[in-house]
Parts: sequence; structure tokens; C-alpha cells
Amino acid sequence: MKKIKILLTFDYELPLGGATNYHTALFEPTQKIFDQVGVSGVPIVLFADIWSAIRFKEWDLEGYYIPFCRQLQFAAMHGHDVQLHLHPHWANSTYANGRFVPSPFYSLSSFKDGVSGFSIERLITEGHQALEQICREVKNDYQCIAFRAGGYDVEPESKRILNQLYALGVRIDSSVIKGLRLTYEYSRIDYSHVPPASYWNLSKDGPLNRIGPGDLLELPISSMPVTLGDVLVRRVAKTWNRKTYRSRRYQNTGRGFLLNFGSRRIGSVLRSALNPLSITFDKEYVGYRELRAVVKYQLKKYDWENQDLFLTAIAHPKSMGSYHVALMREFIDRMREEFADRVEFTTYEGIRRDFYL
Repeated sequence: MKKIKILLTFDYELPLGGATNYHTALFEPTQKIFDQVGVSGVPIVLFADIWSAIRFKEWDLEGYYIPFCRQLQFAAMHGHDVQLHLHPHWANSTYANGRFVPSPFYSLSSFKDGVSGFSIERLITEGHQALEQICREVKNDYQCIAFRAGGYDVEPESKRILNQLYALGVRIDSSVIKGLRLTYEYSRIDYSHVPPASYWNLSKDGPLNRIGPGDLLELPISSMPVTLGDVLVRRVAKTWNRKTYRSRRYQNTGRGFLLNFGSRRIGSVLRSALNPLSITFDKEYVGYRELRAVVKYQLKKYDWENQDLFLTAIAHPKSMGSYHVALMREFIDRMREEFADRVEFTTYEGIRRDFYL
């Protein structure tokens, strides 16, 4: 019997444009997620934005670095998974008067010529080493084997990025959302053309959107395309339910990166309106019906009767309040009700065993 294998992944990061309370912004909502999945008995994956910890080790040891390490170690000790997430702008951000001031160098490719002494290779290597050091304090056999790029952005330097990850033992990437297109001053993402598969092999020479010889495995974040009609319905719902959606938002005391560096051309804004819908728990306008629609789309599109289907959910603790945690619980419960023993919640360590990576 083939399985539906679900990865519940969380980008474990601060609001990237600034935050006034680090516990409210990250640690408290993450603990609520731990509490809930503890009740549900499922593992999760934290994609840890490790360069924030590297910088805060010198900026605010007690208030940020130590709680950060403790939550990752808690995850590692309790059957969850911790993997590599890089928002490299931390490397040359600054800190003053108890708050950080973000740098505009958002993507790894921004460091292709070196910035403030940081190369792409240095950022990846030091981040990977720091993450393994933190987790091996409590789990001797911990290995960092999976990666998600900050902002999903690996181009145009995918060859350098993937080669360095491969050299360090990373064998799985999860940076792709099929159909995603975003264009900013500092970053360009275009996953409009990707292999017609639920996962695919990569070359360590890249790119992510092309099947390669199998140096790495791409497990994309599960999504479905939307139509103009879907966008219009969603816009009407947002207008009609404005108060309800506003009440669902988690007040994390932080600011998004786009408030600092987010200008876009009108064409980019219009294109992004048609970006796909992912399995995600941190959007106020998403309910179980939308999540089930993505699952249904994946089941119909891919041959899950003859091979395991891998579904990857994404969310951000910094954006998850009571509504979002409850939605996550509903998703777990209803997937189990509908698919019984055909559904399995897994981790990247489990995926590595599945694929003999």
C-alpha cells in the first residue's frame, strides 16, 4: 500500500524587517506549535534561520541566542527535525539600542562577489557548522541534510550554492513552490517552469527547476495553481470578512522585510496575485477547505496509487496565532480521518531513508 507522506515544515525565523520582542516574535508561538504537535503525536521540521543566531550570539546572548538554541535542542531531543534555512542578510545587518537594522542583501546570490568579507561559501559553511554544533550537544548523531533558501531564492548562483551544500552533506532541497513568481529590487524568483513531478532529482550544478543526475533531491512545497476567478473570490472574501481576518492575525511585534526594501513594479504585483496556493497554516484567509483543495489537486495530478506521494506544508511560527495553530491541528486530524493508515507524518531523516540518500 502506497503512502501519503506529509512534512510539516516551519521556517523558524524572526520578522526580517525588525522586532521589538523576540519571545513574542518567535519563541512563544513556536512553543505553542510544539505543545499542539505533542498532543497530536506528529513530528515537525524547523528550518532554522541560523545566521540570526550567529549574529545574536554577539548581540544578545541571553535574550535571543540561548532561547534559540534551546528550542532547536528541544526539537532534536523530542523526535522533531531541524534543518538549514539561510537569510544571509543577517551577516551584514547591524544592531544598535537593542534592535537590529536589516541589510538589503537578501539572497545568497547577493553575496556572489563577497560582501563585508562574506562569500556564498562562507555563509553556507558557517551556518551549516553552527546548526550541527547546536543540535549535536543533545543528539550526537544529528546531521543537517536538508536546505530551504531564504525567500526561496537560489538563482542565479544555484551552481555555487548547491555545490557547497552537497560538499557539506546536504542531499535534499525544499526551496521550490511550483508556479511561484516574485520580482523585487533585491530578489527574483521564477518557478513557473518546473518538472511535471511531485519530486525530482537535481544536479549539484543546478538549476532547481531542471531534472538532473541525482546529486540532490528536490521536494517542493506542495501547491496548486489558481485562476483569475479564484483571485477575485479571495478578494471578495477578504473584503467581506475583513474584521474576522484581522482578528486572526498574530501580533508578533515585528515588521516584514518588504517595509524596508519592498518596492515592486506593477507588473510584478499583478503576476504575484496569481501565485499558487500552498499547504500553509499562517494565512488568515486560508481554512481547511483550501488546504484540502491543494491535497486533492496533488492526489489527482500525481500517481499516488503506485508510488508514495510526498506533501510538504509550510508555515512560519512568527505569523501563527491561535487560529493558525488550530488550523494545523484540524489538518492533522482530518488527514488521519480521511486516509487512516495511508497517511504518515514524516521528517527529512525519514525521507533520506526512503530514497537511500
